[in-house]
Amino acid sequence: MSVPKERRASSGSGPARRSISRALIAHILTDAGMVLGGALALAAFITLVKGDGGLAYDTRAYWLAAKHVLDGSPLYAPATVSTLGAYKYPPLFAQLFAPAALMPELLVAWLWRLSGILCLRYMVGSWRAAVVCCLFIPVLTELSLGNVTLQIGALLLFALRDRRGAWFVPWVVALKFGPALVVPFLWFRRPESRRGLVLGSLLFGGACLLSYAIAPGAWSDYVATFGWENDSLMYGSQVVALLPAAGGLDFALRFGVGTAIALLAAYKGRAWLAYVAAVVTCPVLAVSRFAPLVGLWRFRRGADPEGLPAGPDVTVPDAKP
Repeated sequence: MSVPKERRASSGSGPARRSISRALIAHILTDAGMVLGGALALAAFITLVKGDGGLAYDTRAYWLAAKHVLDGSPLYAPATVSTLGAYKYPPLFAQLFAPAALMPELLVAWLWRLSGILCLRYMVGSWRAAVVCCLFIPVLTELSLGNVTLQIGALLLFALRDRRGAWFVPWVVALKFGPALVVPFLWFRRPESRRGLVLGSLLFGGACLLSYAIAPGAWSDYVATFGWENDSLMYGSQVVALLPAAGGLDFALRFGVGTAIALLAAYKGRAWLAYVAAVVTCPVLAVSRFAPLVGLWRFRRGADPEGLPAGPDVTVPDAKP
């Protein structure tokens, strides 16, 4: 017995209708997100400019360190987690940033902020998504402060998507230490990245030796900072700490938790989990440090695998459960 054409058409239109409905809802939500995210971004921009033109809290530390490299002033001094202008990275990065000291601080702040915006665009895959991400307050906070968080997030995502990104991993490890947690996944799940990890480490080591030859005193001072930072108090605006009274122990505890997560990610083959462990683990965890989590969008099921090298050892980044 044949089914009438009207009934066949009706039964076949159900899945299509549901698909159209989902697409329409997604389109409406995206448009609403762009409107609200754009409004928040505009409000943040106006707030930044109205004050001092848009100077960035963390970028000031990099700019001052660059000036100290040029004038021979000490790079390091005891400071709290919220001391304005405190530089806490290896001398090599201050030396590389030295040309910025020749420019006005405000210009440097906006150029660095622009680099953060470009990194955000890379992490989420489109400008539309980047605008929607402004609804995630840590993103706007990070762009305001001008830290290296978005830049590190973009480089770690690049390392997980392209074997060439492994060259940058040793450099970002030296900045925040937490990015080391992506190494187990790359080593065991992305064997094509091993060469980049090894050669990148050698290149970074050579750069550090050259830096030490230029300014051995600065390196001695940098090593000394680990002593007084170990006992630093983890109290400050938006700072998140498990052991606020002991900075060193707090970081050690969080790094231990991150290590367990990173090893699980390598064992299970979960690229997104390795990424989370690497971007969230850092010496001072503040709310703005969660900004790179927007990069999880690129690990969703069906995301474009652009940049992944061909080969049997490479898979499209897995989706979050």
